Amino acid sequence: MKCTNCGKDIPDDAKMCRFCEARVEPEPTPEEMRAVGQILDQMDPEVRGELQDGLRRSNTAEEFVNRIFVGDCPHCASENTGDCEADPEIDNILVGRCFDCGQLWCTMCDRLLDKARIYCKCWDEEGEEH
Repeated sequence: MKCTNCGKDIPDDAKMCRFCEARVEPEPTPEEMRAVGQILDQMDPEVRGELQDGLRRSNTAEEFVNRIFVGDCPHCASENTGDCEADPEIDNILVGRCFDCGQLWCTMCDRLLDKARIYCKCWDEEGEEH
C-alpha cells in the first residue's frame, strides 16, 4: 500500500508511515469517491482548476493542504510557507509564515502582520458574523 501523505510504499498493516510519520488512513470507499466527484462536478470551474493546480504542485497531502489554506507569501511570493499553529510563541492557524523572507500574514485576508503584535482586524469581523 502507498502512504496517502508522501506516496511511499508501506506495509498493508501499517498504522503510521515510517517515512513521514503520517497516520495511515483507510482508502476511501466507492461511495465516498462518488460523493467527492459530485462535489467537484458542481464546483466553479475556476476554483476546481486552482485545486487541481495545487494538487499538481504538491508532493504530499500536507503540502497540498498548506498550499490551499496558507498559500504563497503575499510579501515575496515564495511557496515556502506554512501556518503558525505549531509555533509555541504564536499558536495560531490563521497566521501564515514565509520560511524564506520571514514575513507573517493573516491567511484569511493576506494582510501583512507585525511580529511585535500579531493581530488582524478581520478576526474581529469574522467573530461578529457568527
